[in-house]
Amino acid sequence: MRLWSYHLPGQLILAADLVMELPINSEPVGCEGVATIAVRTLDEGTHAHPGPEFAAAMEDAAARFHGLIGMSTTQCLLDLPYDCLDAGLELLAEAVSQPGYADEDVARIIAHRLAEIEQQESRGSYQASTALRRTLLDPALRVSRPIGGTAEDLRSLSAKDVAAFHRTHYRPQDATLIIAGDLSGIDTLTAAQQAFDSWNPSAQPVLPDPITPGDRRRRVIHRDGAVQADIRLGWFGIDRRDPRWAPLQVGLAIMGGTFNSRLNTVLREERGYTYGVSMAAHPYRQGGTIDVSTSTRTAMTSALLDETLEILQAREPFTNDEVDAAIGYLTLSAPLAFDTAEAVAAQAASIAAARLELDHVTTTLDNLRKVTPAAAMEAYTSLVTPDQGAIVVVGDSNDMSDLGFTDY
Repeated sequence: MRLWSYHLPGQLILAADLVMELPINSEPVGCEGVATIAVRTLDEGTHAHPGPEFAAAMEDAAARFHGLIGMSTTQCLLDLPYDCLDAGLELLAEAVSQPGYADEDVARIIAHRLAEIEQQESRGSYQASTALRRTLLDPALRVSRPIGGTAEDLRSLSAKDVAAFHRTHYRPQDATLIIAGDLSGIDTLTAAQQAFDSWNPSAQPVLPDPITPGDRRRRVIHRDGAVQADIRLGWFGIDRRDPRWAPLQVGLAIMGGTFNSRLNTVLREERGYTYGVSMAAHPYRQGGTIDVSTSTRTAMTSALLDETLEILQAREPFTNDEVDAAIGYLTLSAPLAFDTAEAVAAQAASIAAARLELDHVTTTLDNLRKVTPAAAMEAYTSLVTPDQGAIVVVGDSNDMSDLGFTDY
């Protein structure tokens, strides 16, 4: 296990993040969602502190625990006062190494997840985003489907399935423990060793699937009676190791990543089609996606899409003023993302999950400041090809007969 410590004077609420190498494709066939249930049930009781005893121990340490599932890692996050670090780390180690996974606890967490799925699927924005990912990525890939699993698979899970998944895949090898906050007088190495030294499972590593693109279709998902259409456009993209990463960020900011971007200026301010448009890149460990996200009145869908595709052509080269404004936005707002120990630990966890160099943030900021209009334009046009992207529209198809494409 690696240990990364970040001394942040004055930040008396510490953040401890454990990032475990556990790609989502490690889930067995027919058990999609088991990784989510496994991490969400960790703090429901352990062998040493069954049931509510674990919650009481966490309360004594004034600690807050939650878990996250990513494409290639599972994260366990802890927030706690600086003078409770030893006790908190011991409880964190206990949760990840010897969870109880009682039948009633697992059943309750599954029920919560099923209710969450029902709520998510009632929103057109969620349907559009998940459908876009299924379209942009090879549908055979686990990452093309909801990370939290499907209702069908979740209903078949048992506590034995969850415990078996934990036993097979949770391991300290290749994991990264990140501790951030005011570490004055704290020996983080000793604290980590005392908490985690006894964790020595026999789990075997699983490699993440290589990310490959899908067929980029255009589709309409009918939502009966919807007065609003949720719209997504997308392309297969790059990861943060690609030399185009910094200039691409500038290009995306100019086109749709800021409030005064070209897309927002036309679609929101001039046409009044939408309340707003966003455009962003989403990197994975290898490869990634790029998407445009917006919504409009159902009857205006065709007009908005036509205008969007025209703007995305970027027929007018990026200007010096546009590039300077985008660089200013991206670099000068960066410190706001690191104002707490929790935020610093989260960024470090992102670096660990992607297996980037520790100086990635500094290097990226330096690279952003060097981007020229020509470099931003080249990176943008090499990846965003409006006529070759995927388009997903969720809305009442009866009011969108002029789109020119239908469901498949």
